[in-house]
Amino acid sequence: MNKAWMEIDPSILRWVAALAIGIGIAAALRGIADDVDFDTSLLQRAFSSDAGVEVSLPAEVLDARSLLSRADIGNAAVALDPRLKDDPLLQQRMWEGLYPVKLHDADTGLMLWMVPGPARDECIILERSERLVLVDCP
Repeated sequence: MNKAWMEIDPSILRWVAALAIGIGIAAALRGIADDVDFDTSLLQRAFSSDAGVEVSLPAEVLDARSLLSRADIGNAAVALDPRLKDDPLLQQRMWEGLYPVKLHDADTGLMLWMVPGPARDECIILERSERLVLVDCP
């Protein structure tokens, strides 16, 4: 009986061992994914330009992206309301999430404000969402 195993080509044994290890790793990863409620639909979109945006960006950034895409601002720069600017996480995520839109520090022009918006009568509301208001202030 030992002689039969010795007659099998060693490369076949290596392939069988590699296959068994691969199946074991796949089963372990599947178990981990089930334990942490991994969203497998993310894998299907892993290489799209917005892969994982909904789960990785704060709601304010998602709202800002939506507002700016609906307003079609072109290459215009946008300023952030002080409440958005003073929160380091939101400010950083806005820089990252709104790219290539440029953010600047100004009191005029296009501005993203937290609801209810600026208390300036001269500002024109361009778009509104649940959390943010896009305004144009002269």
